[in-house]
Amino acid sequence: MTPILHHYPASPFAELIRIALGYKGSEWRSVVVPNMMPKPGQIELTGGYGRTPVLQIGADIYCDSAAIIDALEAFGPTLYPAPLGALHRIVASWTGAAQFAAHVGAAMEKLPPALLPPGFAEDRRQRFVGFDFDAMPQFAPHLKTQVLTAAVWLESVLADGRAFIGGDAAGHGDLALYSNLWFVRSIPFAKDVADRLFAHAALAAWFDRIAAFGHGTPVDTTADEAIAIARDAAPAAASGSVDAGFTRGQAVKVRTEGSNDEPVAGTLLRCDASGITVLRNSTQAGQVAVHFPRLGQIVMAG
Repeated sequence: MTPILHHYPASPFAELIRIALGYKGSEWRSVVVPNMMPKPGQIELTGGYGRTPVLQIGADIYCDSAAIIDALEAFGPTLYPAPLGALHRIVASWTGAAQFAAHVGAAMEKLPPALLPPGFAEDRRQRFVGFDFDAMPQFAPHLKTQVLTAAVWLESVLADGRAFIGGDAAGHGDLALYSNLWFVRSIPFAKDVADRLFAHAALAAWFDRIAAFGHGTPVDTTADEAIAIARDAAPAAASGSVDAGFTRGQAVKVRTEGSNDEPVAGTLLRCDASGITVLRNSTQAGQVAVHFPRLGQIVMAG
């Protein structure tokens, strides 16, 4: 079944998934969502998860880039190639946490507030715990040191001539590192930082190799069409176990750490190191399974 990506162009996490789809040579459906709440089509499918991106395969809905990459493993070449294998997850997890915040801060330090869409700063302040555009100039000098240090580390990894961080094949870690750098380069007001990052020759060549994967073959799709596809499908059979303290079939809510978005409520089908799956009923899409990675998610009875 053709994957459907719910995303918007400027999202770095969405770029990670778009480049993954290009690496895998995939045809996919593209649903462009608003860059702030409300997101009615996406929320109809997820039940509350409002971050970007979300991947849909029929009636299975994948939230967070880690869960999405796992779902895309069924398509094309692996993103966990030897010799690093699962170590790509660790690199991607580090890159998507403190390093993501550092790159955003470094990129947006000099962005004139008037260029932000109306309501965007307030949306992020309300929904993302601890995120405040007004405080960014205060922290940006420190955040830039974190970004520039990470670039030195990456350059040292690539200095022996390898094509990607693990050798000849790209992996999840490469794409996560790439997406942060892509975001900095995409902000014209961050040119001074980008110039320093891309002055590292091996890093710049590595970045270009990943960019060359492209985005595969997207097909424009509306939110209503995506909801109809979910309604006409059924969730895949759940696999995996349930951690001690929870039981299969229990009513739960799942909330992303650091998020004030509504938690996703449903019936627990899986909750272990491989991820979390809850079954829920959507008014318009019928029964859907919503999937999360285990790291970064809070599961609560209820």
